[in-house]
Amino acid sequence: MNSPDQNNFGNRLKLARKMAGFSLQELADALSNKVTKQALNKYELGLMNPTTDVLMALSKSLNIKPDYFLKKQQVELGEITFRKKASLSKKDEESIVEKARDYVERNFEIEDILGIECDFSNPLMQYIISNKSEVEAAAIKLREAWELGNNPIPNIIEMLELKGIKVLLIEDVDDIDGFSVYTSNGIPLVVINSRGKSIERIRFTVIHELAHLLLNFDESVKSDSKLIEKLCHYFSSCFLIPSKMLIKMIGGKARTYIAINELITIKEYYGISIRAIVHRLQELQVITQTYYQRWVIYMSKTYGQKDEPGNYKGEEKSKNFEQLISRAISEGLISLSKAASLCNISINEIRKGFVGVD
Repeated sequence: MNSPDQNNFGNRLKLARKMAGFSLQELADALSNKVTKQALNKYELGLMNPTTDVLMALSKSLNIKPDYFLKKQQVELGEITFRKKASLSKKDEESIVEKARDYVERNFEIEDILGIECDFSNPLMQYIISNKSEVEAAAIKLREAWELGNNPIPNIIEMLELKGIKVLLIEDVDDIDGFSVYTSNGIPLVVINSRGKSIERIRFTVIHELAHLLLNFDESVKSDSKLIEKLCHYFSSCFLIPSKMLIKMIGGKARTYIAINELITIKEYYGISIRAIVHRLQELQVITQTYYQRWVIYMSKTYGQKDEPGNYKGEEKSKNFEQLISRAISEGLISLSKAASLCNISINEIRKGFVGVD
């Protein structure tokens, strides 16, 4: 029997199967029983190897390129804490983790080809967080460290990628919101399920997960998971719109009445939901707790649990990986075939998306 180091194909097959959300029997069924469950198990254990025909059939059924099985690099992920419902199945959980692992592996591979150093330094490492005022100070510090000023951030995901943070948007089962984790080489990874989420909620959730990675909580806080969630929520709000800018836009004083058009303006400028804005105004004591509750009831009765007026016109899209692929093609460092493999798409799709000028 092969050792774990020697059984590269078996390990990769198991990861690919989990990424596709298949059990051994389900994969055998997808292969129309050309390969039995028992044979697949032997492949994964390194007890036997597939023929070329079986390898191609596995690749097709698992929707991956054949050279996926040959890759030796395997990124390890640290301890993952999911923001999920109890109903999330183990199979779906494993699938999401392996999709994330595959994504960062492909990112690291193209960065290695281009000679790009993968490193990350947490600007907030020295700050110990125990309360909301320290959370807000940390949000201000991070904006300063990343030279973001107080202006809106048009594309949160693009900005984070430029700072060395990997962000993956997936559309998956409703039972999960996302998770954040450090890879084995110290790179932060944020994974967000965008299914059914508005762009404002995606932005808020991305920064919430980032807070889990960057904030160094005091020992008195670490044992209280609910408090940590509240502090990460607060960090997200403070980072998306600095307090002094929110107060300035709302008039710089306590308010007893706010028109919804005022809140829509702030939402459409900073890309943060009206619900988050109103909650923040209550935290800043611009409005009273009683008036805040009236807003909660009004929003729920008028727009339901998730919808609200206003249309933020920004975008949240990962562009870095595609740009690196295009750069590698342009510089002659990879072939179109290799680019297709890295992107897990056909060569024709790569040709359509790549246009150069001689």
